[in-house]
Amino acid sequence: MNWDVQNAIVAFVDSLRPNAQMYHDMYMSALYGFVDMQSHLLTMLGYPPVP
Repeated sequence: MNWDVQNAIVAFVDSLRPNAQMYHDMYMSALYGFVDMQSHLLTMLGYPPVP
């Protein structure tokens, strides 16, 4: 394994760590928005809503 590459990857991951909660929240809100939109679309097309 090329240690320089591994060290660069570790440094990159460490640089993201302070913002991990923000990235998690952005991901979850985008995921929820996508699922919510699909749910509305399917309901509009005549599928019964799932509680």
